[in-house]
Amino acid sequence: MNDAATPDGAAVTATPARSGDAENRGRQHQAGEESADQPSRAPAADPQPAGPRQLPAMTTHFVSRHDELERLTELMSDSAREEGSGASVAVVIGPGGVGKTALAVQWANTQAQRFPDGQLYIDLRGFSSDTTVAPVDALGRFLRALNVPPERVPATLEEQVGLYRTLTAGRKMQLLVLVDNAASAAQVRPLIPTSTRSVVLVTSRMRLDGLIGDGAQLVEVQPLTQDEAVALLTKLLGPRRVFREPAALAELARLCGRFPIALRVAAARLITRPRWLVSQVVAQLRDERSRLAALSHPASPEDSITALFDWSYRYLNPVETGLYRLLGSLPAAEFGVGVAAAVTELAEHEVGAGLQMLVDASLLEETGHDQYRFHDLVRLHARAQPETDRHDVIPRAGAWYLRELTRANLAIIPATLRWRVSPVAKQLAGQASPFDTDGDALDWLAHELPNVMALLEEAVADRHDELAWQLCEALWELMLYRKPLSESLRAHQLGIIAAQRCRHTIAESRLRYQLGRVHLDLGQPDAAEAETLRAVALAQDASDRRNESAALEQLGRVHHARGDIDAAIECYTTSQHIEAELGIDRGVASRHRRIADALLHAGRDTEAAPHLAAARKILATAGDDKDLARVDISLARLDVRAGRTARAIERLTAAREVLRRPGSVVYEASALLALAEAADRADRPQDARGYLTEAVELLQDLGGAALDEAHHALAALNGRTQAPHKRHHDVTTSDS
Repeated sequence: MNDAATPDGAAVTATPARSGDAENRGRQHQAGEESADQPSRAPAADPQPAGPRQLPAMTTHFVSRHDELERLTELMSDSAREEGSGASVAVVIGPGGVGKTALAVQWANTQAQRFPDGQLYIDLRGFSSDTTVAPVDALGRFLRALNVPPERVPATLEEQVGLYRTLTAGRKMQLLVLVDNAASAAQVRPLIPTSTRSVVLVTSRMRLDGLIGDGAQLVEVQPLTQDEAVALLTKLLGPRRVFREPAALAELARLCGRFPIALRVAAARLITRPRWLVSQVVAQLRDERSRLAALSHPASPEDSITALFDWSYRYLNPVETGLYRLLGSLPAAEFGVGVAAAVTELAEHEVGAGLQMLVDASLLEETGHDQYRFHDLVRLHARAQPETDRHDVIPRAGAWYLRELTRANLAIIPATLRWRVSPVAKQLAGQASPFDTDGDALDWLAHELPNVMALLEEAVADRHDELAWQLCEALWELMLYRKPLSESLRAHQLGIIAAQRCRHTIAESRLRYQLGRVHLDLGQPDAAEAETLRAVALAQDASDRRNESAALEQLGRVHHARGDIDAAIECYTTSQHIEAELGIDRGVASRHRRIADALLHAGRDTEAAPHLAAARKILATAGDDKDLARVDISLARLDVRAGRTARAIERLTAAREVLRRPGSVVYEASALLALAEAADRADRPQDARGYLTEAVELLQDLGGAALDEAHHALAALNGRTQAPHKRHHDVTTSDS
């Protein structure tokens, strides 16, 4: 395990916190065994909370802080709360690098069993060179963690606060909320739950007088005592190394100002040079007269940390310093060797070795396999170094991400099955896919989404518009299958701005079409219609029949969702004619299926059958297995209505296996709802109930119209078991 320096903690483990991770719990238990002076904690066998578990792991080399830990326990105890006072709030304050986060995480983990409804964590980045997390974004994350479906998270902060207060109301709700790096009381107030049995722990370099005035308690964190600083150095370096130079070790602790982050950087220098004496490092620090003064002057914490980073930076080789400077300007929260190589234009093996040296110097954190990140203050220092190529970071990183996103997309929907405006897919033609399955590709896209969003924001701000709209388009496959709807809305807002500034009408048409789909999935048909109509108009202005056809097909879906079947069929048919003119067989088949589904919805089964037969015949050579599976779901409904339930169940079982592979719960749920219909018609209500229950469970996190439909079908089935003469007629779920 690698431990990296952080401004607010004695250490942060390189292992990312994961909800309900048994391995993580094991590490926490081990950490407790390594430090005998830590407070006692609950046994590992304690039952796990049902709610979110977002706390970071405890640091391996945490030392002492007995008084602060006891103070927090006292302030957060049930007996310390006044009747009707709301959640207990404590603000842990101190200079950067003093150990605020390490202290807060240590206390929160040891007390986690007291909060069975969950532990929420957010880093507000209030003192970071990156964009500060706005209250509306922070609260949106909390609401999603508390099982509010993404599309049901309100758009405004006021509405979010109301929903959050409702969810956390009641005396029995027990939540622990850890808010890290807050810059103002306004950032924190919306995140305070209503329940009187919940607690909020805030870390900040500011006193946050507004919260104190509201009744929050203050816990001040000072630098370590001299004995504690020496103990931390001893743990980091090992007793054998320091036994020979106790005086030098004590001086080193003093020169580092007893700040945990400074102690760790100094120790890293010695760890990577096993033949050096402690006195050599002490002598080097003495030579830095102005830096030593700042480093040992706790009233100027940022200067002291900058001085120590300057000192550590000086001993990096040219490759490492170049990595440090350029990657400090990369907006991604985490990054791997691939994008680092693209940003620096170095070979991957050279970059990998350089990144490891930065980790060893405690200037970079290794968070997982091929995953690295800067602490906010270290990133600030890296960005402050002179670098002539800094303006190339965004376009280099963006070009790398665009290629890799496209590689993943081609593993999900090959170039032969989907037209893309960006030319990158054509450039990658014939190259082997780095992904074994479409599910693997989607998993990678989901993991990288936060980094792509941060890069997209920077690209638009810096007016790298040609890059920005292509990055937005490249998020389509992820949006289609995994539905990150909130991020998709923001991405398309940015992408459309970029396309407009490029005067790229075709790109704008495509992105408005995609944005219309996002609104449709959110259950917002009016907004979907507005964006889709604009997409149609732009496509027609540009004489772009491909985009026009796609937008008309989506307009048909809007009408279908509203129950206007005739208007839907008219749009589908017009789109189908364009697909035929363009020679796009898969598009013709897709419109056949759309028309059939609309007819099935209207009970016009006889008219639907030829369209489905035509679709299947075409897709046998022009589509993929997912296309065929979606047609088979509609064919199975025809089978059910004709009394061929055994055949229907056979079709649907096979279709479900195909559609579940990419990890799209909407597609799999569509098969489950059809299976429930077939089982119900076969007088197997228990099987039908099982399918519907499974569909509800799958859709629980996604929510929206699909979940409502599954709930409605389950309720209808339960009603029919009490009134057998009633029959379920049809269930139709939305898909791509």
